[in-house]
Amino acid sequence: MGLEHIQPEIRAVDLAERYGKIVVEPLMRGYGTTLGNALRRVLLSSIEGAAIMAVRIEGVVHEFSVIPGVREDMIELSLNLKRVPLKSHSAEVRQLRLEVEGPERVTAAHIFPDSEVEFVDPDAYICTLAEGASLAMDLYVGRGVGYVTSDRPRPQYLPADALLIDAIFSPILRVSYEVQDARVGQRTDYDRLVLEVWTNGAVQPDNAIVEAAKILQGYFAKFSDRLSKTIEERTLQHEESKVESKALAPSYGAELLSRPIKDIGLSTRSENCLLRGNIRTIGELLNCTKSDLLKIRNLGKMALKEIEEQLAKHGLALRDEGNEDNEKKGD
Repeated sequence: MGLEHIQPEIRAVDLAERYGKIVVEPLMRGYGTTLGNALRRVLLSSIEGAAIMAVRIEGVVHEFSVIPGVREDMIELSLNLKRVPLKSHSAEVRQLRLEVEGPERVTAAHIFPDSEVEFVDPDAYICTLAEGASLAMDLYVGRGVGYVTSDRPRPQYLPADALLIDAIFSPILRVSYEVQDARVGQRTDYDRLVLEVWTNGAVQPDNAIVEAAKILQGYFAKFSDRLSKTIEERTLQHEESKVESKALAPSYGAELLSRPIKDIGLSTRSENCLLRGNIRTIGELLNCTKSDLLKIRNLGKMALKEIEEQLAKHGLALRDEGNEDNEKKGD
């Protein structure tokens, strides 16, 4: 059974907001690993998401600062902020505000609402504020892919006292796949791909798989489109070259056979060899076979090769050895 006859079925056997299990079968042997590995790598590296990229807290000037009235130091607070799952519907960086009076267990729910930003888990923990203490900070939310460390170039829009933090843009927490045996009729040498995806809730697993497939499709299309164009250009050039070669000989018209052999562009040495053999015109040359030319003194295989190549450029060729034999038989 050929590859074109295989029609894989894709089904979701378990699908929730943060977890999805997809089964694809049957696949030709080896394609389970090929597709599973490609989808896993793209899911983990290339699915766009949103994250808190920077924070500004009044009185805090570096990441080792102690925040008055807050149980966590700045490093711990940054770790908690980068774990807050969220969605951003804006292509621009959004500035959000948080103001809390203690005592309080501060979560994502305390961040002032923004029409373009949605917190997937309002209970996501940020810090604990002591009684009598207050906390005010600005959060900068943006979109991106993958994981970006805090030592990246500083954006111009940030205030001087804002601190960059590590940004986890990827909404994908984990991806695993397993390749099992699948049966088609009496054959058991097919693959079944079982793909599992865990997310932070900012994207549903099946939507993430669709996006990963589109990313791969886009890259494969670039290969197909560009190489197809290259093949078409090469084929066209080859066809044009053949047409030009065929058209060149008739362009001489009736003068072709009487033209001197120098007109085909031979080297001086090869031309002199032909002249010594009393071959002075193209017509006389075309009437010769390879054997005839090799009988000429000092005309070796290198010169013969040059003569054949130059004739071929003009769509011409020496007389075939078979034609000579036939003529002798006729005589």
